[in-house]
Amino acid sequence: MVAILGLMAGQAAAVPDPGQLPRKKAKAPTPKTDVAQPGGKRMIFPVLGRARYTDTWGAARAQGGHEGTDIMAPWRALAIATEAGRVKFHTTSARAGCMLYLYGNSGTTYLYVHLNNDLTARNDNRGRCVSGTSYAPGLKDGARVVAGEPIAFVGDSGDANGIEHHLHFELHPKGHHAVNPFAHLNRAWRLLFAAPRKGETSLWLKGDVLTQQAEALKVNVKSLAVRSTGLKLNGISRPVSLAISPFTLIERAFGRLAGEKRATVWTEIFPVTLDAQLGKPGSLTAERVLLSAR
Repeated sequence: MVAILGLMAGQAAAVPDPGQLPRKKAKAPTPKTDVAQPGGKRMIFPVLGRARYTDTWGAARAQGGHEGTDIMAPWRALAIATEAGRVKFHTTSARAGCMLYLYGNSGTTYLYVHLNNDLTARNDNRGRCVSGTSYAPGLKDGARVVAGEPIAFVGDSGDANGIEHHLHFELHPKGHHAVNPFAHLNRAWRLLFAAPRKGETSLWLKGDVLTQQAEALKVNVKSLAVRSTGLKLNGISRPVSLAISPFTLIERAFGRLAGEKRATVWTEIFPVTLDAQLGKPGSLTAERVLLSAR
């Protein structure tokens, strides 16, 4: 049994299926269109979801000092545009493997190296450097992209073959010599999710309750799914503040919820904006919340 609070108090309801989709459309502001370089100088982190990296600038390599940062991430993790600009595919370097240049509107050139070339998770090396395998589905060489748009898949092509999947990421201000990306990555905006801009979507979120108030719920999100794309992210740890409206349905699993709580949240449908992708307070409203004990 489930006890329902708010406007639905006293009525019976079943525990919702985690795959259930929301029905109500949120009243949200018009999406922003100018999304390049949010905050002026902070770029968007180039990998979505779980990732780790250290400062390996200048480390010894066969070809000389390391000129980038290796971002370790799961196979086929989404690589996303750090700022708005134009992409160029590069497929003729045996060392780099499948690779992409992003010529940012700011004048900075970004290199995405060792992209995926596998058709299965068994490191088969049977894939070509094409859209859908190395590059985002439907992405064309020379296309213009917006900040936060998926552009490629993390892999181990080139001389990274057989080692841990990662994105070798380089940063070239004004298209000149590479500089250490480490500090820029530390300051970068981290997207909560990716979805086509100018569209609408909703999210399914699951995590631990951090704070609960009448008009807001803060959850440390551990996993999520995106309705419009089917994208699923697991193993993350991201605090997200969700607005609670008078129409939000809050449910509690039968029994007392003493101590720490877990929340499953279905958001209202919302326009895909940069603020929403960043999970900024006020950009996401909960349609349904299921609270349970840990």
